Amino acid sequence: MRKQRAEEFARCAVVLAAELRQTRRDGAVAADPEEQTDPFAVPAPTGEDPFAPSMAGREGVFEQALSNGLAAIVASEWPGKELNRNGRVQSASTLLKVIEEHIPATDGVVLVPDQHPMQEIPQDDTDSLFQAPRRSSHTRIDVRTLQNGIESSQAARHGRGVGGLQHRHIEALLALDGHRSLGAMGEEQQDRIQQIAQAQDAASQKRAAEYLERIGEEEAARRAENVANPNAHHPKRNPDGRDLDTCPVCGHETFCVEGLAPVFGRVGYGQCLVCTYIRTPDVAEDEAFTEHLRSIMDDE
Repeated sequence: MRKQRAEEFARCAVVLAAELRQTRRDGAVAADPEEQTDPFAVPAPTGEDPFAPSMAGREGVFEQALSNGLAAIVASEWPGKELNRNGRVQSASTLLKVIEEHIPATDGVVLVPDQHPMQEIPQDDTDSLFQAPRRSSHTRIDVRTLQNGIESSQAARHGRGVGGLQHRHIEALLALDGHRSLGAMGEEQQDRIQQIAQAQDAASQKRAAEYLERIGEEEAARRAENVANPNAHHPKRNPDGRDLDTCPVCGHETFCVEGLAPVFGRVGYGQCLVCTYIRTPDVAEDEAFTEHLRSIMDDE
């Protein structure tokens, strides 16, 4: 049950975190994900800042994540207290009260000490949203904000109006992942990235194959013979340039490599200059990792 709760929390929390990452604090959507800031690096907004208004069902996803997360934490810290007299899991609001009964809140915040604290992991300058719930000496449970989030989402969940979830509610939810009973968001996020990348790559290959069928093999071959590499290597003008690679869709040596997989290298990302197939950095990374594993097995 502990693993199931952690997985449910992570599955829902990652969806909410993805929306948070795409939404600026002023409500605008950033075109470049790299421009997003770590929500844990600055104080949570206190004004009226509705969270992802276009995300249908966000209130239900929030409560599902919160209920599973709190149940996992309470069951781990005080076994049995997550259940009521009938043996059913307590509501999120009641679980927050259970936590406060055992550890008094300071300014609405409870700090649950870790029985086996891990060294805090320093963060780099990369996308740090999913690194934010850090493994340190305690887990921060913002009881006041989470309770307010429950109250703000009730109207939409029970058909009495629209929801009022704000960025601060989601940030308080994500902070729960630092508890030892959870900590599954990182793995869930990686799975989500991989699934999205694979779906996008399949769609890109399908479009490229359809395009090839329209122009025909003769036209594709003619274009391949006359193609020019816009990213060709030049020691002065373009020292980071690369030779054309073989396209996995059309088979011509017309794949313009913009760069290699960020971590494992080996596989290039870019676009074919004939069939227009696009391989993203995420797909290149996935394929490079597969090649890395294959090389290890071959060495053995």
